[in-house]
Amino acid sequence: MQTQLADRYRNSSFGEEAQQIVGKCVHCGFCNATCPTYQLLGDELDGPRGRIYLIKQVLEGKIATERTQLHLDRCLTCRNCETTCPSGVQFGRLVDIGRHLVEQQVARRPADRTLRATLREGLTGSWFAPTLKLGQAFRNWLPQPIRNSVPQPLDAGPWPMRRRERRMLLMTGCVQPALRPTIDSATARVFDAAGIEIRVAPARACCGAIRHHLADAQGALREARANIDAWWPAIESGECEALVVNASGCAAMVLEYGYLLREDPLYAERARKLSERTRDVSQVLAGCATELREQLKPAGAAQRVAFHPPCTLQNALKLAGATEHAAAAGARAARAQARAHRRRKARRDPVVEHRLHPAPAGWNCGAGDALDRVAGRPAASPMRNCRAGRFSATETSAAPAPASTTASASEARCRPRPTAEPVPRPGSAARSARYRPGR
Repeated sequence: MQTQLADRYRNSSFGEEAQQIVGKCVHCGFCNATCPTYQLLGDELDGPRGRIYLIKQVLEGKIATERTQLHLDRCLTCRNCETTCPSGVQFGRLVDIGRHLVEQQVARRPADRTLRATLREGLTGSWFAPTLKLGQAFRNWLPQPIRNSVPQPLDAGPWPMRRRERRMLLMTGCVQPALRPTIDSATARVFDAAGIEIRVAPARACCGAIRHHLADAQGALREARANIDAWWPAIESGECEALVVNASGCAAMVLEYGYLLREDPLYAERARKLSERTRDVSQVLAGCATELREQLKPAGAAQRVAFHPPCTLQNALKLAGATEHAAAAGARAARAQARAHRRRKARRDPVVEHRLHPAPAGWNCGAGDALDRVAGRPAASPMRNCRAGRFSATETSAAPAPASTTASASEARCRPRPTAEPVPRPGSAARSARYRPGR
């Protein structure tokens, strides 16, 4: 796709980059097959190919309209289209450039500006956690629609205090410590079981993704620079070997620091190195399978686990299947320990019998609990056969031991089995009557 840049965008870094990205598009339309907004709305302009055409027009000097802004705002930035593009179009970067250009040309309505400002300043501000605690204190007196949006207060649980030889820095983010404090503490406990000490990053700031995706490029860069100043000294000195992020959307943003600050002489090198030392939780735990396997306990009661692989984990971090494989390996180890535990117990008490139906292939980890609560579903509800296989749920069930009988085991084995009557095939009686002799 040929693009003739307008004079005001010529010789600019973002204009030349956008021109190169648009030039890779061959109009094949494979991207529309995996775009959720195109599948839902059926409008060509609500698909990646249509949005590329809109951005191309803006780059060539056509004045953007509110309709152009609407179609770009509807993009979820899931980057699912990039997985099916045969030409390697980096649509995620292109749509960020397009939104920034359209934001400069189209004035938003007052209500829209107020909402976006509230999201930018409210979610990333220091008063988010106190406001949430106030809402939780008066939750029972709030109207039902607002009450459904205010989560119940949760106990974060114990934080391991043991010193370990391996240490990593954990980014806590802006809203997760207040909304789901259990995630960070659970991460610290799992890493402690793997022999890794988790230290909380000094700055409890936003990674910059909220401002970046709301077309506030300068605000996102300010937050990125502040995070680099707070995190890099611990990694540079060797105190921590890497930055661990347990929210894939934040990890995807931190990985972009090197690209976003590539033209900043003071931060370009540090941003690039920090991006290289950033790890998702699944990347670190994949190399700790032996340590974690030793910490597993025999499986107990029946369990139902649902896992939702977010788009940022699959498409931005390119880690599709990593969590699923790690969870499946853990499930196999737990089942092996459960079988060994049953064998040891059977030797001590041969009368007791334990039965366990093994989980099918594809046993996944339990990140779907938080998603279930957000969606208003029970946390333990299994999700089966969901669209496009986004959710997978399996269950293991342990049948109760059979009641003891008066007959011994040897008598039960020698008891003759009942014989079943032969079942005639459909239509066999009619055929027999039809060809009976004498008829």
